[in-house]
Amino acid sequence: MKNNNKEWLKDYEVFLQSENTQVPKDVTETIFARMKGLVNPSLWIVFLKVLGIHVVVGFISLSMCHQFGMNPFNTESSLSDWMMSMGGHSVCMIGCGIFFVGLSLALAGYFLTVEDVRALKRTEFLQTLSLGLISLGVFSLVGAEMALTIAGLWLLGALIGGFIATEAAWKLKRIHAY
Repeated sequence: MKNNNKEWLKDYEVFLQSENTQVPKDVTETIFARMKGLVNPSLWIVFLKVLGIHVVVGFISLSMCHQFGMNPFNTESSLSDWMMSMGGHSVCMIGCGIFFVGLSLALAGYFLTVEDVRALKRTEFLQTLSLGLISLGVFSLVGAEMALTIAGLWLLGALIGGFIATEAAWKLKRIHAY
């Protein structure tokens, strides 16, 4: 292994000293464009990744917390029952919003690259609000019963959960990236 490193280093030094070390301009531009895309990912692409994760995680989280009467797996117990007993309907809606969106963004933070999480962090309010509003819209489309005040409390919880999860994901990604 040590000999391979010496050979590689020798070959590299020969390459650097050769006359034809000029890289073609189109190759350089292509490499820089790809690097720019990796370092500064498109916010739309990041959102689509987060949305995809949210669809899967959101569907699964409904088995643990039946929000707006949604129970796709027909499970008996629900986290919402416990939250209702702790503080009533308002606490339940805030808690379910925190759980639903927070869990999605926490797992998205795990699966996304550090650059994606940095882009998510830069636009966390817009991305979290969008996830919450899309979720409420889908709930409404599939027949969930909701009142404006209850949906507003759920959205408040979604924003809180999103901010907490995004901040935690950002801190963890930064720690593990270096």
